[in-house]
Amino acid sequence: MRKVKIGLALGSGAAKGWAHIGVIHALERAGIKIDVVAGCSVGALVGAAYASHRLPLMETWVRSFSYWDVIRLMDFSWRRGGLLRGERVFNHVRRLVQHDKIEQCALPFGAVATNLSTGRELWLTEGDLHQAVRASCSMPGLLAPVSWNGYWLVDGAVVNPVPISLTRALGADIVIAVDLQHDAHLMQQDLLSVTPGDQEEASQSVNSWGGRLRQSLVKKVQRKVNQSPGAMEIMTTSIQVLENRLKRNRMAGDPPDILIQPFCPQISTLDFHRAEEAIEAGRLAVEKKMDELLPLVHQNALPDV
Repeated sequence: MRKVKIGLALGSGAAKGWAHIGVIHALERAGIKIDVVAGCSVGALVGAAYASHRLPLMETWVRSFSYWDVIRLMDFSWRRGGLLRGERVFNHVRRLVQHDKIEQCALPFGAVATNLSTGRELWLTEGDLHQAVRASCSMPGLLAPVSWNGYWLVDGAVVNPVPISLTRALGADIVIAVDLQHDAHLMQQDLLSVTPGDQEEASQSVNSWGGRLRQSLVKKVQRKVNQSPGAMEIMTTSIQVLENRLKRNRMAGDPPDILIQPFCPQISTLDFHRAEEAIEAGRLAVEKKMDELLPLVHQNALPDV
């Protein structure tokens, strides 16, 4: 008899990705031990922290975000292949997750990226942990691509938004998949909004010139609700539509054993300051699947083949 290995496939979803934290906590509270972790995009970021036993530090960090903190982390660039360079965010992630190599993680871990030069899916299961996460998170047009062995790598969501196949390849017998983009078809007014989470944040921010500028931008967005979407909104929505089509096709051929789908359509692409809402959505999504998940608590062995 051998122990059943339970794998967690964490999907892409930008700011909704903090829901993965709520999912992981809820699974742990239910007594479900995860043995293998694979992630795509923000799922790779959260998965790397979890596999390195650094998730509590990451959770503390993201729960502390105000909307202005998120704006300060955005290092805009027009000459690096993306709207954002990403150095500010990933330099902080490097301080949180101090392992340099994937092999140093406490759990088997892998991240999926897309080879922009060949169009092929790339599984990063060894080597530089931070480069793997950074590549998997490189949303085309938003974050600059990553150079790797003479190739350019971008977001794994282009080829495999919910990496079920990678999770199985890492040795999982049972795969719990977390899909964050199932509600992406619900069109929002501002997919790239970074808006105050509450009135207190809004009033505090107005005291700064940046806050007044942001408030002006929010008012402009509200006035343009009935007007055509902007270029970035079109790009983001289009990518989500393509990801959803690809994800459904891949799941039809390789379905997970259990599918968890946190519901948080109110969280836009860059609303990383809304961690509390996302984490709660992850917790609730697990509760809805407890009938399917409970057998995993008692299923500890599988006959040797």
